[in-house]
Amino acid sequence: MLKRVTHLFVGATIGFLYCQLPALCIYSIAPSVVGAYIPDFDLHYRHRKLLHNIFSALLLTLVAWIIVNQINLGEVLDASVVWKSFMLGYLSHLFLDFLTPKGVFLLYPISNKSLAAGIFKSNSFFANTLFILASTTLILWRIYELIGEKFFSTVLRFLL
Repeated sequence: MLKRVTHLFVGATIGFLYCQLPALCIYSIAPSVVGAYIPDFDLHYRHRKLLHNIFSALLLTLVAWIIVNQINLGEVLDASVVWKSFMLGYLSHLFLDFLTPKGVFLLYPISNKSLAAGIFKSNSFFANTLFILASTTLILWRIYELIGEKFFSTVLRFLL
């Protein structure tokens, strides 16, 4: 379970890093988190093949692009932020799974060869905790960058 949380944290981090205006962060964070989680929808059917490849990433990003272009996001100045965030979140999932011994089938269905760095096991408490702590640190740093002093006064009021 912790490994899925790791994907969500890394996805949220990417969304925060991609966000330019605090009021519009939801348009980068939500799609990035969704993109980071979607590859695991293939858990019970050809896991790490069906949705853990570059073709699925491109196809689903195209679907996100079509959806974004069909709806009116109103205040969003650059709607491409939504589908780009989705794509970056999706690719972050592939990258994290590439770091495991099982790896990912990046060119499936053209190739059945798994690409794996084998650095961390996906159920490694240490690795998952490390990524979650790094993500949390980056998110807090980015929040501070976006809203500055208001961030610290809000946190202090919450803690005191």
